Amino acid sequence: MKFIRASVLVWSMLPACAMATGIESVTLMADNEGKPGETVELFVPSDLQQHFSIKLDELKTGNHQFVVEFWSADTTAGKNIKITEVVSSGLLANTITARVSLPREWPVGVYRMDVKMDGKSIGTYEYEVAEPEGE
Repeated sequence: MKFIRASVLVWSMLPACAMATGIESVTLMADNEGKPGETVELFVPSDLQQHFSIKLDELKTGNHQFVVEFWSADTTAGKNIKITEVVSSGLLANTITARVSLPREWPVGVYRMDVKMDGKSIGTYEYEVAEPEGE
């Protein structure tokens, strides 16, 4: 019985903080008049606005800053070019939402998003922008 009480005491003394260890899944969504639309497997160059839902594998309560960096990993415009970053301090159901856009068509190729919590990397995800089939 003494062991059980000691364990409860130790757990109750631990600070309540967010501890994400990685990305569980990423959902890509087409644009629907500025809002997330239907789920897509990849984007096409004419998808000027791209929406993402990034589900983290685990999270406990706390106040932390999340940054999603978007990179051109290997595209017709070049390699390893930072496009932008999205900063968020709040989560809904362990999920970060992000949107990225260009004023012109997206170069075809592979893109990468790097997700960071409090400045530390918690995961990377690659996605593709490709010409529509039949073109």
